[in-house]
Amino acid sequence: MEKLRTVITTDGEVDDMNSVLRYLLYSNDIETEGIVLTSSKYHYAGSKERNIKPFRWTGTDWYFEFIDSYEKVYPNLIKHDPSYPSPDFFRDNFHIGNIENEGDMAEETEGSNYLAELFLDDNPKTLYVQTWGGTNTTARALKSIEDKYSGTNEWQAIKKKIEDKLVIYIILDQDLTYAEYIAENWDLKIINDKFNFWHFAYAWKMGHQHLTRALSSEWNRDLKENFGPLLEKYALIGDGNVIEGELEEEQRGIQLYLDNNPQYEPYDFISEGDSPSFFYLLRNGLRTYEDPTYGGWGGRFVESKGQLYVNEALDWNPLTKKYESEYTLTRWFDDIQQDFKSRANWCVTDSFEEAAHYPEVQVVEGEDILVEPGDVITLNADANDPNGLPLKYNWWYYFEPSTYTKQYSLEADFIVIDGLEFSKKAEPTLDSFSHVRITGANAASAQVYIPFDIESGETIHIILEVENEAQHAFKTYSRIILTAK
Repeated sequence: MEKLRTVITTDGEVDDMNSVLRYLLYSNDIETEGIVLTSSKYHYAGSKERNIKPFRWTGTDWYFEFIDSYEKVYPNLIKHDPSYPSPDFFRDNFHIGNIENEGDMAEETEGSNYLAELFLDDNPKTLYVQTWGGTNTTARALKSIEDKYSGTNEWQAIKKKIEDKLVIYIILDQDLTYAEYIAENWDLKIINDKFNFWHFAYAWKMGHQHLTRALSSEWNRDLKENFGPLLEKYALIGDGNVIEGELEEEQRGIQLYLDNNPQYEPYDFISEGDSPSFFYLLRNGLRTYEDPTYGGWGGRFVESKGQLYVNEALDWNPLTKKYESEYTLTRWFDDIQQDFKSRANWCVTDSFEEAAHYPEVQVVEGEDILVEPGDVITLNADANDPNGLPLKYNWWYYFEPSTYTKQYSLEADFIVIDGLEFSKKAEPTLDSFSHVRITGANAASAQVYIPFDIESGETIHIILEVENEAQHAFKTYSRIILTAK
């Protein structure tokens, strides 16, 4: 399976540190070009020459300490997948970008020049620019290209090449360089997470406790203490970790923070608000990279205008009985966290045979199927576990990204049939119904009943989950899109 290509820009906040750590465990599944340090309105290095004082700047030592810890577990990781990048790869492909001030793009830097080279190269693959801090170093790279080529005969071709190649995934607008330069001068595809990320970040306590149980003290303490030297670096509330350069009130690892914030327990989750930007790139079967409106581990988006996607999509949360934008992300938390700990287990497992791995899954009928009103479609999962572990199956209708959504009402009371929610006001039957229904939802073979009132071109998204039975289990998905002829 072809890996998606990316470069990360980060301002080095504590939640960026945690995201870097998690990213290292997923780096075997993504084609990484490099990591570029940038600034944001929350973190910048300052400049003596320009009389700018540093603000909450965490330096670079933390990054190389992480890579040293990654090197210690690397011999185990490559037993589970030999395509993990080497520690030296991550050392050699770390670059310092524009870091002196918020929105700093006054001059070219090593990092901005590196980005410019990537933007101009002849690799035809889409390049996803993850923005964990400000967009300023990315903006400087684009500005350098514009300054060099605008007014030449090559400019229009170069500009189109870059606009066709880049996708920028922004976690919050952390400076003004996107709005004031990039959006004004470049027609790029932008995925902008303005608020949902908070629920996998500092606002996670606002979520329903059933959804955030894997962010709790007990779950995370186990992760930090029992999975080797890399996971020991994972920052948690009250864990004793002190971050150089950070403000005292933001030192979430010290006892004073617990004293001032009694809603937290020692070893509670802090934040990984930037991780959804690389969750979006994982080829886990949810196919989100095909279309941001599909939804998956990185959340679900709507197309705002042109090529701008924003996270204003709403999913029905059965726990709160509300449509919520954050539920497009929080609905996946248990899977995201289980997957994280299962990969962490590779760090301390000496052989392939001793740890679980991803089930290999294929839907025999394919992932894109044409249907007609009233059809009964049989879907067969051809699944294999690399370690011969027993497998569990779950098929479900993801109705929010489907364009056939007639069966749901904002005000309706719901009942559950075959693991799916249906309105009591319009209960489906086998003979005459206007609802999608699944039978055999927990078997390798399932039947999907296509509603009689589906219209040409409307889609039904069916998600298959195949999970192995293990202490540190893995789940593989498949998204089947049924489209009415």
